[in-house]
Amino acid sequence: MILRARHVATAAGPPIENGMLEIRDGRILRVERVHGPAPHGAIDLGDAVLCPGFVNAHTHLELSALAHRVPPSASFTDWLLRVIRESAERLSDDEAIRASVRFGIRASLRAGVTTVGDITRNPATTRSVLADSPLTAVSFGEVTAIGTRRSLGHERIAAAIAQGYDQRNVYVGISPHSPYSVEPDVLRQCAQAAREHDLSVTIHVVETADEASFTEARSGAFVELLRALGIWDEAVPMSGRTPVGLLAEVGLLTSRCVLAHANYVTRSDVELIRRSGASVAYCPRTHAAFGHPPHSFRDFLRAGVNVCLATDSLASNPSLSVLDEARFVRRMSPEVDPALLLEMITIRPARALGLEHELGTLEPGKRADVNVLPLPADEPWNAVFHSDGDPRETYLRGARVNMA
Repeated sequence: MILRARHVATAAGPPIENGMLEIRDGRILRVERVHGPAPHGAIDLGDAVLCPGFVNAHTHLELSALAHRVPPSASFTDWLLRVIRESAERLSDDEAIRASVRFGIRASLRAGVTTVGDITRNPATTRSVLADSPLTAVSFGEVTAIGTRRSLGHERIAAAIAQGYDQRNVYVGISPHSPYSVEPDVLRQCAQAAREHDLSVTIHVVETADEASFTEARSGAFVELLRALGIWDEAVPMSGRTPVGLLAEVGLLTSRCVLAHANYVTRSDVELIRRSGASVAYCPRTHAAFGHPPHSFRDFLRAGVNVCLATDSLASNPSLSVLDEARFVRRMSPEVDPALLLEMITIRPARALGLEHELGTLEPGKRADVNVLPLPADEPWNAVFHSDGDPRETYLRGARVNMA
């Protein structure tokens, strides 16, 4: 199959004018400029931009049922408590979880997202739904173990990394939830499990300023949250370190780690992350909804950290579109290079998930995950960042996705 369009934005170099992709057996065979008319038999997509399928490195598909039900508030811990209670009510059985994940998958595909880094508290259920979908997923089984529930660490790690099947589109990872919900000993166990099983890791870190108070001095809003949940006890340890410093100490801060949010970092944190090779998943619209100060993504980029854009869940975000995240950043920070923004929703999150050799750019040998964006102007970046619609078409492994 050959796809031709006015521009091909490969995310690996400048856009190719009057470009074409040749696809065979689900992979890209050639990417080049067409001189003259399109080759015989080509699908001529006309005034459009072809770009890689989008990659969302941080989301929670099973929370899709909470869309519009728990809007972000001034108090992050109050919001989190509402999420926990709504989840208990609306995701109380396997069928409700499956329906929520399916909703999130459909919303992702409509937005041109072809690969996700998905965190799940219900790995067996969620992975069975993902395995039946066209999405590629790194499914991070979530681990929480603190206070009166610290003894559940081994059990939850085992559940998080259990596979039970061999599916080409689902990779297993592990997600210790955060430094305020997983004690240091269990964080070390998660790091050990990741090393032993060669797994990617993701963790929420410094999503709010209160997190440092918790890890450094065992005080603040997260202590009150754990009390409200009935799981606080006085044996919860105090590390005396920043959250990022704690992750480095327990062995989680590695090149296989995706740090979700990283909203409140120090210069020393940025340097620790740079040296580790870990990636940062910045969720711009969620960040803005909670009223956080400007994110340090520019500092990360200047330091050479792999930064990508992500959506978080529908519990905190109006959509699961990383293209909408990039458009939001473009509106707020027009000085950001649009080529970099495209990288931040394609090859950079693919790198964060350990899938950069398979996807993330339109290059020979890679999987043919392709979005077709309408072209409202001659300049291709206008199609990507200055419009507000979803992709016109999406191809996964060379097969057009049915959006119905």
